Amino acid sequence: MYGVAVLLGTAVVSSNAYAADLGGDCCADLEERVAELEATTARKGNRKVSLTVYGQVTSAVMWWESDDDAPGAAGDESNVYVVDPQTSGTRFGFKGKAKITSDWSAGYRIELQYQQADADAIRKDNDEGPNLPEFRLANWYIKSKTLGKITVGQGNTANSGIAEINVANSNIADGMSSSHAGDEIIERTLDGPDLENFEFNRRNVVRYDTPTVAGFILSASYGEDDLWDVALRYAGELGGFKIAAGIAYGEVTDGTVSLGDGAFRNSNGNGGIQESAIQTLNGGLSVKHVGTGLFATGSAGTRDADGNVSCGAALCEEESFWFVNAGIEQKWSSLGKTTLFGMGGEYEDAISRSAQHWGLGAVQKIDAAAMDMFISYRHYDIDPSPGTNTEPTFDTVVGGARIKF
Repeated sequence: MYGVAVLLGTAVVSSNAYAADLGGDCCADLEERVAELEATTARKGNRKVSLTVYGQVTSAVMWWESDDDAPGAAGDESNVYVVDPQTSGTRFGFKGKAKITSDWSAGYRIELQYQQADADAIRKDNDEGPNLPEFRLANWYIKSKTLGKITVGQGNTANSGIAEINVANSNIADGMSSSHAGDEIIERTLDGPDLENFEFNRRNVVRYDTPTVAGFILSASYGEDDLWDVALRYAGELGGFKIAAGIAYGEVTDGTVSLGDGAFRNSNGNGGIQESAIQTLNGGLSVKHVGTGLFATGSAGTRDADGNVSCGAALCEEESFWFVNAGIEQKWSSLGKTTLFGMGGEYEDAISRSAQHWGLGAVQKIDAAAMDMFISYRHYDIDPSPGTNTEPTFDTVVGGARIKF
């Protein structure tokens, strides 16, 4: 006991002896450090709603070569561009939620993307393409565990992502139906179709999602002046297989061609004529054997206009696409999983232009850096507008990386 008292006394004397120094240098350094942390920390406006900052940086190098077999054709060229892959571009966002009751919660999400050189939009005469600042998401939601979720604002329509369902990590390497690096060159230089998968993607909508029942979720959305769609999705594991699937139907009925991503627009030859309705049906299925890592993914869809709609000198025909990829995904390295795959598909537009393609891809995850390194090759055989005496080809290699934060 006597020893403890001596130690306490020594501590008091020591603290008195050095009080001036500690009160000056130490506390000043501490206050400076706290101020620095406050200046570099994202802060919330209140304590009730959570805040998460997230995002990713994606860039790649793209080699491409176009070959138009017509004599003296202007489509022959090869080049190398630095691009922002359309598959999963550079973006950042904010999201959060708050608990209302044990059953109800509310939340929000804001996501911004900027692509200076979208790989799908670069052209033969422009290695940057159009600058594409984009508010991908800006919405709020209210959710019940028993009744489902309602989302209002700029968000995903019900069919958004329905043709990109994939249980493997191949999408980042152009391994999905919506990603076609060099699409603008195929369409504008080689007179090929505008390659799509008929999803409505992100719009100003009101969307409803049911709770998950036995792996199934039913979704419906409405907005953008008479755009609506419904979708049914499933995700689960059966008999050692991981399965994800979905199917969707949608319509645009306002007669203003409000689908700004190619649905019977000027590029398909109709001169901007208004349709009474545009109808889409699309979906996807992806299966992976958990033990071996072998996987297969497929998607398909159709799009048509209601009534006799003119596409230049002829009536618009039904548009269609199909896409498949298959391969193996295993953790052969301590870095993370490796995904190897092959792919192929076909697209035909409303004026009978078509493109068939096949390719190969690889993705290496680096878990320690939340990073995906990828490379892919695609070859396209293009059938231009009817009556055109040429059969051009297009080849592209895209390699790069994505880091998430």
